[in-house]
Amino acid sequence: MNEKNIFLKEEIPYAQFEMISIDRKSLQSMPREILDPLLSGSLTPIIQARVDTRNGNSYAIPMKAQLVRDEKGDVQLLAYPLHKDIDNVLGLNRHELDKVGKGEVITKDFTQKDGTRTQRFVQMDPETKSLMYRDVATLQLPERLKDMEKVKDIELGQNQKEAVQEGKPVELNVGDEKVTVGVDLREPQGFKVVNGDMDEWKRQQAIRYDDAHPEYVGYVQTDENRWEYRQLQIRQEEQKLTDTQKKEKKKTEGLKL
Repeated sequence: MNEKNIFLKEEIPYAQFEMISIDRKSLQSMPREILDPLLSGSLTPIIQARVDTRNGNSYAIPMKAQLVRDEKGDVQLLAYPLHKDIDNVLGLNRHELDKVGKGEVITKDFTQKDGTRTQRFVQMDPETKSLMYRDVATLQLPERLKDMEKVKDIELGQNQKEAVQEGKPVELNVGDEKVTVGVDLREPQGFKVVNGDMDEWKRQQAIRYDDAHPEYVGYVQTDENRWEYRQLQIRQEEQKLTDTQKKEKKKTEGLKL
C-alpha cells in the first residue's frame, strides 16, 4: 500500500488496544493490510477484538479501528464495532439519523462531562453501521483549505468555506478539471480530495471498503467472512492455474521445431 504513515509505532496506544484483548505482540504481528491503514490514520479493515465482562464472560466483537490525535496531540484509539443497524450511541434525532444513513456528514453540539460544549462532525461507516465522530477543531479545516488554495492556485468563496466546515462536500474548478473536497472521517486527517465532480464524490463514498479492497476480507473469523475469503482464494487459485497453463503452453510451443 502507498499510504503515508502519520503515526509512529511507538505512538500506538497499546494500553487501549489491550482493553479489547489485542496485546502489543499480536498487534505488531498483524499483516500490512491492517497496520498500514492504522498507521496512516485510515479506518482498518474489520478486525476481531474481544471484550471481557465483569462476570467473567468473554465476547468476540468484529470492529474497525482508527488512530486519531486529540486537541492536545495525544494519540487515541477509536473503535467501531460491527452492527446490524445504526448504533445511535450519540443520541441523534430522526432527521440526523436519516442524514447520516444516506452517507452525509453532519455537525452536532455535545456537552462534555465538565459542562463545556463542543461541536463534532458525525458520519456513519456503512459497513459497520457505527457512528464515527471527531471534534471539529481537531480537523483544522481553515488551515487545510488555505494550504489547498496555495497548492491548487484557487480561491474558495466564503460560502464554499462555510459549506466545507459544515461537513458538506464542495465542487471546485481547477483549470479545466473539477475537484471535489470535503470531510470524510474514514480518511487520514478526516479530509478527502477527489479528482472529479460531485457525482464522482458520491460514487466513491458509496463504494464499500471491502468491495474496493477484497484482499482484506476474511481477516475476521466470522461465518460470512470465511465464506467470502474462501471465494477470493478460489478465484486466486484459478487465476494462478490459468497463468501456469499459459506459461507451460508457451514453453511447449517454443520447443517445437
